[in-house]
Amino acid sequence: MAVPPAPIPPPKPRLEDPLQEREIFATEVAGVGAVHGNIAITLATIRFDEPIAATAPKARRVVTARLVLTNVAAGQLLQSLQRLTTQLEAAAAPAAAKEPN
Repeated sequence: MAVPPAPIPPPKPRLEDPLQEREIFATEVAGVGAVHGNIAITLATIRFDEPIAATAPKARRVVTARLVLTNVAAGQLLQSLQRLTTQLEAAAAPAAAKEPN
């Protein structure tokens, strides 16, 4: 008995890119956890207080975003980061081979 072909999923809707969306900058991943079956990622950056008189500015770690992803979206992010890492490593390999020892 022949197995019926798998149904073809409908095409994804067109990706819109509104210019008013905020960009997020982070210098670290401050935390990762699971919340109600979703993956929660807290991003942070270092900010400096304005210096007062002769004192050095004080550094502070500040949360810049809290990203919550479904398991599917977290898997897509992981795969995208793995592909990017592979591309960066491949691009760096020829440069590393040219460096003198």
